Amino acid sequence: MKLRRIVTAESKSGVVVRASELPETATAGLPTNIWGFDQLPTLPIATDQVLGEYLQKGLFGPKGSLRVDIQSFPPETGAQAFDLGAAMAKIDFGTGHNMTPGKSGGGMHRTDSIDLVVVISGEGDMSYPDEDGEVREIHLKVGDFLVQNGTFHAWHNRSDAPFVVLFVALGAERKATM
Repeated sequence: MKLRRIVTAESKSGVVVRASELPETATAGLPTNIWGFDQLPTLPIATDQVLGEYLQKGLFGPKGSLRVDIQSFPPETGAQAFDLGAAMAKIDFGTGHNMTPGKSGGGMHRTDSIDLVVVISGEGDMSYPDEDGEVREIHLKVGDFLVQNGTFHAWHNRSDAPFVVLFVALGAERKATM
């Protein structure tokens, strides 16, 4: 899927708009940070703050941050889930993820963020441990909106096409676990 990032800012004479091409998501296989701030800015945002070349900040930021990321999960081969461990070495997680692997493996993890997730292409599943520790799944399809509140989860694509999601990650602080 080809995406463009279109950004607006205020100048003394009006609104300025810039568009730029983003990496091809269907073949990326790894998440890509496409926008973000380490802390939310004060409005109005001036052109020199946002219209230059965007420097990727990593997928997760510190408490109070905002990241927009795109992820294309390739189809799984056989019964093998997405290998989070192998992918982690190639991913710029940023400064605030505090990723915790789950006990069950298979890509299960949680981060110190509230993730707003929109499925923009394909279909996939999010697995999670329920209150009894049993792993459950919810099927996601185009148009679904998921709010992931820093809980354990894993992503699966058992289809024959890429499963593409847009994440808005809000950096949060984790207190003692329940």
